Amino acid sequence: MDNSSITTDSLNANETTMLSQYDYIIVGAGSGGCVVARRLVDNTDANILILEAGDGNAEVETIENPLRWLENIGSVHDYFYPYQPSDSVNGRTIYAPRGKVLGGSGSINAMVWTRGNKDDYNGWANAGNVGWDYNSVLPLFKKIEDWEGGETDFHGSGGPIHIQNAKGLHWIDSAVVEAGITYGMPYREDVNGPEPEGVGPMSTNIGDGTRSSPFKGYLKPVMRRKNITVITDVKVLKLNLKGSRCVGVDFIRNKKVTTVTASEEVILSAGAIDTPRILMLSGVGGAAELEQLNIRTKINLAGVGQNLQDHPLVSVVYEAKEALGKLTYNLGGSNLFWKSSPARHKSDLMLVPIQYGIVTDETAKQLPLPANAFSMFVTLVDVRSRGYIKMKSANPDGPLEIQPNFISDPEDLEALATAVELCMELALQPSLKNIIRRWVSPAKWITRNEIISFVKNACSTYFHPVGTCAMGTGNDAVVNNELKVYGVEGLRIADASVMPQIPTCNTNAPTLMIGEFASELILGKRKLQSMKPATLVSITSA
Repeated sequence: MDNSSITTDSLNANETTMLSQYDYIIVGAGSGGCVVARRLVDNTDANILILEAGDGNAEVETIENPLRWLENIGSVHDYFYPYQPSDSVNGRTIYAPRGKVLGGSGSINAMVWTRGNKDDYNGWANAGNVGWDYNSVLPLFKKIEDWEGGETDFHGSGGPIHIQNAKGLHWIDSAVVEAGITYGMPYREDVNGPEPEGVGPMSTNIGDGTRSSPFKGYLKPVMRRKNITVITDVKVLKLNLKGSRCVGVDFIRNKKVTTVTASEEVILSAGAIDTPRILMLSGVGGAAELEQLNIRTKINLAGVGQNLQDHPLVSVVYEAKEALGKLTYNLGGSNLFWKSSPARHKSDLMLVPIQYGIVTDETAKQLPLPANAFSMFVTLVDVRSRGYIKMKSANPDGPLEIQPNFISDPEDLEALATAVELCMELALQPSLKNIIRRWVSPAKWITRNEIISFVKNACSTYFHPVGTCAMGTGNDAVVNNELKVYGVEGLRIADASVMPQIPTCNTNAPTLMIGEFASELILGKRKLQSMKPATLVSITSA
């Protein structure tokens, strides 16, 4: 079968016999949703319904071919949500790619496989999220993986997602690795150890030259099972609450509104932007905000839509002395982790070379890119700035105010400026200096004050929004350590929105880990010590 013809309908016939009640309803077939669905199908005979807003064409060429991932940005498979302008980025609108297809953002991202630092997860646990420490989640990371080298202390074998290190690096990546070493960085053959710091080959979720996605690895193999129904092109309107219990959802497809109930649980896996929106549409959120939208408050949870975090990114561009030649992997093949200050206890900077010239729209208008351009993605991965998501109307398709407040915290701005400075210093190392014809953006070595100005004009997103339904014990927490929504029975969240603090890495692998964690909780395979619940200001009967 040609990839372009593979759709949900050709893989899952149960839609035609959709039931009015299921045991489990999963809202969103992104990374978290695909994992939960697979584990429920494999371990139970429960009837499972998955509702996905995107389409079923998850194996088209632009998704399958790692070299073409940039073409997914702004495509029909991308929500392409606008971030609200802010003074910290000089009033610019920044667009955040989010997958709108089976597999979610795991079907359109850059396939970079990183887990971050062990203290990312120890930090979650120390904030009151018992059971989420590094040693507890490491087995789940291993469970995901089919590591090319077989099982090790830090990698798994036989899992749904194929992981490999880049080999035979493009000469740009080789030059970056050598530049990092001569600068004084340790060489890291594997960036997925407990404390990644240094430079080395990139790990990717690529197998046999194609994307190893959550859809292909987890969901597709079980879509013909009798107890799973997958429906695409769906807009979930709201969750239905009976008292304080979530009993099902309303959704619309082909202009028809359908109500379906769940006897066990509803699992929200719609992502860091749409999961809080669905909660708010359902009357679960901050009472003051809901009242402004004329939505009756059912569960007053002030943290819904708050705590938004994303990794700010600046693309530094150079012109190579010769044509780039044959491109490799995901247009990359190496990366490095470093500290903006020796006082940092873990790496807060991540640099990734890209075999393509990429700048913001504003910069592109002033700066024609040469044919031989290549970029260095300069990213701050340990973020202090916090933003929010607000609904502007009660319309399920209404506009959102999404404000990440990029680099609004002075320490974030200074650290990202240091990252750009590091990038310029690396470009002066012999291996990179020998392949660079000229600097493009910035066009020359610039002072610290000029770097600050450059960062504000060039800052974009590394595509990693998280945290808007944070896990924790405080009044701003939305879920407990079992991922259950406070004040609501029968409702769990399994996506990046539950992260209390963004990890110091791409969020691809950590989100799949959250899906695995949620699955073990649902199946009763993981028992956690109970946590003190967040304080609910009020609970209003439905």
